Amino acid sequence: MRDRGMIKWQPAFFMPQQKESIENFYHEETKIKKPLLDEQQFEEMGIIIMESLKYTLPIYINRWESGQIYKEHGIVDKLDYLMQYIIFENNKQKIKIKIPNIISVERD
Repeated sequence: MRDRGMIKWQPAFFMPQQKESIENFYHEETKIKKPLLDEQQFEEMGIIIMESLKYTLPIYINRWESGQIYKEHGIVDKLDYLMQYIIFENNKQKIKIKIPNIISVERD
């Protein structure tokens, strides 16, 4: 008699909606709440961002977006306080990052 091995122990998804709902549930469970920052942290981040813009120094920016935290490495190319975003250049690619989504900035 031939054994099916691990196949018999794998979960069965009978409907595509079932698989989709389980994946959505897992994705919602792994989301992270946006950290709250105080005035001192904002001031330190502003200094580092302005140094990167003025002296073209590479920095790390941790940003929060849709419940996930992403770490970017590069140089600040443009800063727009009115529209609340920065243009961040890394590996010849430019990324638009919203200022309220930045949770930390570190020097390289």
